[in-house]
Amino acid sequence: MDFFIFDRMASFNPKNPYSVPMLTSSTVNSNQTENCTRIMEERNATLAMFQLIILSLTLFFGTLFNSFAIWVFCCKMKKWTETRVFMMSLLFSDCCLLFTIPFRIYATQHRWDLPRELCTTLAFAYFMNPYLSIAIITLISVDRYIAIKFPLRSRSLRSPKKAALACAIVFALLLCTRIFILLTAEKSVPSPGFCFRKISTRPLKRNLYYTVTGFYIPLPIIIFCTTEVVRFLKTKDKESVYEHECIKKSIKIMSANLIIFLVCFLPLHILNIIRFVMESLKLDCTLIKLINDYVYAAQVIGDLNCCLDSVCYYFVAKEFWESTSVLPRSNHLTPSPEQTEDTNL
Repeated sequence: MDFFIFDRMASFNPKNPYSVPMLTSSTVNSNQTENCTRIMEERNATLAMFQLIILSLTLFFGTLFNSFAIWVFCCKMKKWTETRVFMMSLLFSDCCLLFTIPFRIYATQHRWDLPRELCTTLAFAYFMNPYLSIAIITLISVDRYIAIKFPLRSRSLRSPKKAALACAIVFALLLCTRIFILLTAEKSVPSPGFCFRKISTRPLKRNLYYTVTGFYIPLPIIIFCTTEVVRFLKTKDKESVYEHECIKKSIKIMSANLIIFLVCFLPLHILNIIRFVMESLKLDCTLIKLINDYVYAAQVIGDLNCCLDSVCYYFVAKEFWESTSVLPRSNHLTPSPEQTEDTNL
């Protein structure tokens, strides 16, 4: 349906006082765009406070936990294992995210008056980070599955070098894909005064691509590997009380890992799909603004993953604490020879 208003540039016929200026739809479209932009630019004070609190907590605890993990992995551990390679890669991803948080806090509380190039670089790093973390967590899940389900064959399939190669390939693929999409995608005009925010209501296909390939494809892999490992451990014969306790602990850890992964990343990617559909249907700007605010809230919930990685992966690894000399290397703490190190992760 076309909407018409008086065209300000239309001529008025003085001989006919009842004449009406020409009606066009261009001005109304322009006004609608301006009104929509104003709606999208409105600052949600409650959301801004929520972002400030969660991001500040993430920055504090993330810096604390990851600094300790860096010290252990880089200074205390001597032997390179698959676990150490994956943890170092995950640690690198978490540190990249932590670096962007001070700028994101600034962007949520003030208009962005820093260089636009800085915003572009930070946004590039930030929006690639969750998918790097998800990819590494997927590798960890697959590595666990292979080690537990195929213990003999895994000796030829698993090695620190192969783990490092897998992480390098994942990082290179993500980096090249993001650069390629940014170079070939339809250019969007940056909104002055804003960073880490989507002001336009135009649906972006690249966001849909990241959501599907970066989350919804790894998701069933992670769920399958985790549930299969847990099922195998539950049916495994326990030769000692110690082994029974280790397996019980491992099941709890892996179950917690999966739950935390879903809590951190699932809401964001469900909302990304909903937002894309709403924008494609050209729904009212107020509704799109509402879903946008929920997306921003879900983003900071997802950022908590960089703190929880420490609890879920670094601090539960037996070799992590042995390297700090907090755990003595005594016989009663050492698993049986048949038990792989992954059972303790």
